[in-house]
Amino acid sequence: MNARHAPWPDRARGASVSDGLASVLPLPLLNAVENTARSASRRGSDGGGDSDGEAGTDTSDTNDEDVTLLLLAEHHRPGEGYFTRALGVNSAMSVAETVRAVLIAFSWPGAVRMLQDAGDTVVGGAVSGSAAMRPTTASAASSAASSRVTSPPDGVAWAVRARRRDRLRVYSRTAAPIATPLREALGRDGTATLVADGAVFSVTTAGSMTRDDHTPEAVCLAGDFIPEQGVRTGDGRQDGASGIPRDVDLAAVNVTLTGEETVEQILAGITPELRDLLLAGDLYEFTPLLQALDLERPAQVSDEIQSVLSTLPAETTPVGRAAAWARIVALSTLSDRAASDEISEMLMAGLGFTRADADLDPDVGKLSSDPLDAAEIRQLSAATGHVLATCGADVWGQRDATVSGVTPLVRRCSLVERLEMYRYLLQRWDCHADDADDADDGGGGAADVPGGRP
Repeated sequence: MNARHAPWPDRARGASVSDGLASVLPLPLLNAVENTARSASRRGSDGGGDSDGEAGTDTSDTNDEDVTLLLLAEHHRPGEGYFTRALGVNSAMSVAETVRAVLIAFSWPGAVRMLQDAGDTVVGGAVSGSAAMRPTTASAASSAASSRVTSPPDGVAWAVRARRRDRLRVYSRTAAPIATPLREALGRDGTATLVADGAVFSVTTAGSMTRDDHTPEAVCLAGDFIPEQGVRTGDGRQDGASGIPRDVDLAAVNVTLTGEETVEQILAGITPELRDLLLAGDLYEFTPLLQALDLERPAQVSDEIQSVLSTLPAETTPVGRAAAWARIVALSTLSDRAASDEISEMLMAGLGFTRADADLDPDVGKLSSDPLDAAEIRQLSAATGHVLATCGADVWGQRDATVSGVTPLVRRCSLVERLEMYRYLLQRWDCHADDADDADDGGGGAADVPGGRP
């Protein structure tokens, strides 16, 4: 199931394809830190470190173990166009694991098996020995990374040339250790060239975000294809001559990155009604979001709020309840109104609901067979939105929307409080029962839990 697509910003080298092939997956608090290289440079200068000394380099990334790096990877095929992927990657991952994640995002043949066999080797011209650990010249590194690379039938031959603060290193099985953590190889300000089976990919660190134990190790956030000027793209959804899909399937990519067993564990931890909806629509692109919400931990919500939230979804029709879940999932991303609207539309479209399912008559520019838009989804889930608003987890006003926004009747709770309420709604309800049993010396079952479903 493909994610809904939003246009990627225009670039100087050519206009975006008309139907917009950039898939975007939002995660809670995914705010890339801009200009981190400049900040690190300032810290180095304030501390009196020299311009290229290792002390400044090491100090700036001492605490990067708990950081997710935003990587932008691009492959250019002359005469065809530019394939781009954006990934969030744990900075503690090794270079080899990062290469595997990047190649999986491009659906590269053999990428899934890379760390399962010994086939991914680089042969010929690579830097080896102690010299590989020393800074290399640009020409030497370029020569090493672009040397003839051979690959066994079931493997991927690769090498990485990484530049960081004017230092170049080549990582491969015969050069610098491929187990080097990404925070050391690239950090928050690095660039790299990945050569895989002769194809060249550029990789750039574009920002960072804090992470915890439940943040996905690697997740594909977006993808795009931009044809070269004058190149006809057809419908834009077929594989290119390079074999890389022009239209990234976020669900398939992220299931591969996460692993099927992990996906099953994540889905087992959410409320059954939502799980059934996601499975029915093959909407696996939402599993990284659900994983990041740490649904295994019981939500910290007061008994009073639980008693109110336990009535949700408040709708009774299938399309209304699906709209309510779409609303809750969208709110849990903690995104702005526009992004939340797009997420709810994507989920409802993935489930196959149309305006006809909501008994909406044809309107100007709209057919009964068209997908539901955000305003229609909000209207279908108005009862749930009202209940959420009374708890401070949504906005409900006398007018649904005005030029200046929505006028809330109840003050919205803090971000942390809202997130706990969304977690309470999304997680499996017997999780709350188990939590209550642990706190109650007298035992008790799910019926004793405020908000527990019958």
